Amino acid sequence: MGSHSGSAGDDEVRVPIAEALDGFAVHPLEPAETAIEAFILIKTIEPDGETSWAYRTTNRLNREELLGAFVVQVAVLKKELRDEWDDD
Repeated sequence: MGSHSGSAGDDEVRVPIAEALDGFAVHPLEPAETAIEAFILIKTIEPDGETSWAYRTTNRLNREELLGAFVVQVAVLKKELRDEWDDD
């Protein structure tokens, strides 16, 4: 999984998210919400057709907060998958 996280080093370039993910769109935040950090999981495809995963962050995220958010999302995803399995 390719990754670039934390503060940009001297030889690293940061670009606006819209430039890095040109043509992609996401659901908007609620009107009262203001984005302060982001973790972006990206499925990529190579010229030979091989797919893989990469991630990017907007800045150095609090790892404890990030892990907590992932734990919640994994639990939600597991429940949704179980519910889909039970529906079949």
